[in-house]
Amino acid sequence: MGPAGSTLLEIAVRDSRSPNTLVTAPREIVGYHGCTQEIASIVLASGFHASTNSFDWLGEGVYIWEYGPYRAREWARERSKSPAVLEITVRLGRCLNLLDRQHFATLSSIYESIARGLPDREIPHNTHTGGHFLDREIIDAYCRLASKETTTPFQTVRGCFPEGEPIYHGSKLFSKAHVQVAVRDLTCISMVLLVQFPL
Repeated sequence: MGPAGSTLLEIAVRDSRSPNTLVTAPREIVGYHGCTQEIASIVLASGFHASTNSFDWLGEGVYIWEYGPYRAREWARERSKSPAVLEITVRLGRCLNLLDRQHFATLSSIYESIARGLPDREIPHNTHTGGHFLDREIIDAYCRLASKETTTPFQTVRGCFPEGEPIYHGSKLFSKAHVQVAVRDLTCISMVLLVQFPL
């Protein structure tokens, strides 16, 4: 509990709406979504559908690489013989920004609450092959809590993922590291274009 009986979540949301608080995330970004040409055509014609995979690390949403067109293309090429990349303009709105520590204590509390209530074998676990089952559970639980306890649900979730191999010997820079955003509220997407990469 925080001041005057407020929960950490209530304080975080109230602070994010105050005119005198720090800017905790960009207001608008350009992101890139890797997919197949078929899916790109569907999205351009009728819009996105949020991913609901149980292994998505930032929870439910449309996933984009923030300012990462070449990473999006690489991801699409690894999964399809007809890759495509969409450029998306996103207003982050009420953003659960995991690049700063504002929400870490509450996320940890949610994990502890779930872990206390379940046998270890029933707690979701992340895998070495890229399944983020635990992270998905905790992020979605936090977003559900925000929707229930406040009038300002999170519209986007933003995180940094140090993926890949060191780009040279001894480096802490990784070949596939990226900032990713899951857009939960699809009204935050204002523009979608098909990317034409230079030859």
